[in-house]
Amino acid sequence: MFVSTLNASFMQSLMNVALDRVATDFSITLSQANWVVLGYAIVTGSVITTVASLIARYGIRRVMFVSYVAAVAGSLLGFVAWSFPVMIVARLIQAITTGLTFPLVNVALLRLSPKGRAGVLLSLNSGVIGVGLAVAPLISGLILTYFGLHALFLLPAVVSAILLICAHFALHNLTPRIEKKIDLISVVFSTCALATFMYGLNDVTRNLLPSLALMLFSVVLAMFFVFRQRHLADPLLDLRPLRVRAFALGEVLVIVSYMGSVYLSLLAPLYLEGSASYTPFMAGCLLALPILCYGIFCFASGKILGKHGVSPLVPCGFAIMILGFGATFFAAQSRLVTVFLVCVAVAYGGYGVMYPSIKSVDLEVIPHAEASSGSSIHSTFVQIAGSVSSALFVGIMSSDVTSSMAAGSTKAAAYAFGFSHTLLIALGILIAGFLLSLVYVRAVAKTNPTSPK
Repeated sequence: MFVSTLNASFMQSLMNVALDRVATDFSITLSQANWVVLGYAIVTGSVITTVASLIARYGIRRVMFVSYVAAVAGSLLGFVAWSFPVMIVARLIQAITTGLTFPLVNVALLRLSPKGRAGVLLSLNSGVIGVGLAVAPLISGLILTYFGLHALFLLPAVVSAILLICAHFALHNLTPRIEKKIDLISVVFSTCALATFMYGLNDVTRNLLPSLALMLFSVVLAMFFVFRQRHLADPLLDLRPLRVRAFALGEVLVIVSYMGSVYLSLLAPLYLEGSASYTPFMAGCLLALPILCYGIFCFASGKILGKHGVSPLVPCGFAIMILGFGATFFAAQSRLVTVFLVCVAVAYGGYGVMYPSIKSVDLEVIPHAEASSGSSIHSTFVQIAGSVSSALFVGIMSSDVTSSMAAGSTKAAAYAFGFSHTLLIALGILIAGFLLSLVYVRAVAKTNPTSPK
């Protein structure tokens, strides 16, 4: 399960250091190139909504087999992709793997964990994801710099093929299978709502009114999706966990904090490549240690959570992230790369302190019977946050870079301006998250008064 998580995390982050290269190789804008990330997140989010039903109907073993096959097929198609649309299709197929893997592993760990140890295992799993996030820029940058864009897809193809073989011997179903229907209309609603919202948000700085109309339409579709789930006898995504106040608040904080982490994972490489003129490999090397801070703090936060509870971790994590983002703003404007990397590391450390704690507590405050639904809701919100932040931040930065260069700025100056502008937006979102975190820790204490304060 941990290796599967690592592979899915690596594939999700595969193109983070490659956006500038994709734009250059295919002669497109950064905003268009960003669809290798956006499309991935949309499909992942849509697939996640089906996971609880798929596990109930087919069992963990079959669902994981499908995820491995999708990873192999998508990676091989990406390796031979002869055009940008074909590469997009390859990423969409790969995304099925991440959409199935993340919530499924959470459910498996909850089922396998000894009593009272679920939080530690889930924090460990978050740390594994952090390792994937740290390794991806380094390996992707190395392959991209010396072997080209298409070679990026070979490593996940090989790893997924090995996992497919090992799964035949290692994977077993942990829960009895039941005949649970999968509502295809709900799948269409969720996919179309996410896709139209992301398309509008990604283009909002260039075509304001059409983009706003698309985003409004997506909200209507999302309302239909929620309405349908509440009236289906067998909903695609059971929304009952959201009735628990602590869980609902925690998931809002998940969205806010994850938006901050996506900002760093996407725009920090763009800054290093565009403003500081580093190769993708060097950008990946420089970012590996800051991102690894996230994984290290994930492991540490699991132990602290067991002793002291969620109360000190979540507000402190947000405060550290805000400090890191604020310092990064000044470092980026001064173009002090070493200071910039230290500030990014501080921000990632804050995320590692807070995110695994929210994730662990959220899945423990809901009834055990709703664990699959809670995990699917959590993973869906993570992908929504990733999609929104990717579209928002990369879309705004792409617009800033285009307008600055048209006004006569150098590429380095244009990238520095775009990075600093979008960072202020991310900082405002994190400040709102910090204020909400103070309400959240009180809600957790009321929901589970016997837990450490």
